Amino acid sequence: MAPPKDDDERERPSWREIDQRRDRAGGQRAPRQPKVPKKQAEKLRLQALAQAEALFKGKRARPEYQTDLRKLEERHGTKQFAAYAKKFLEEYGLPEEWGALTRLLDYPDPAVMQEVLRTMAAQLGSRSRVEQQGFKGRLQVLALTSPYAEVRRCAEEILSGIAR
Repeated sequence: MAPPKDDDERERPSWREIDQRRDRAGGQRAPRQPKVPKKQAEKLRLQALAQAEALFKGKRARPEYQTDLRKLEERHGTKQFAAYAKKFLEEYGLPEEWGALTRLLDYPDPAVMQEVLRTMAAQLGSRSRVEQQGFKGRLQVLALTSPYAEVRRCAEEILSGIAR
């Protein structure tokens, strides 16, 4: 059995030594930062978070992206749509927005259409029931009427995966 430890056995600094150590440190404490009101602090935190997200999003965080996205929607169904969609895809790549993806299903490039279908299928779980039903209907139409065999096959594959 170990002998009991006596607290008095360890060496303790005297009050004089403690005061000397404090004096050597300059006697100054680190200056406190002024308190920021909670509402203002929350606003600053949200701004910083938005700026950090903008860094990761790249071009899509710019206001021009929203303008170009709106122009893409305006040109849907017109003769200018294919040319503008091509320019949009070259500039920003495939959008994440459901509405823009739906419009790009009318783009006349089968590779882009397949990529759009796969992207929409990946987002399907987070969509409302109405959007899911609309997507399934669009897949059925594409599987039957698309002029591109690869798009028909892709639509059929996604439909069979959804039915499970």
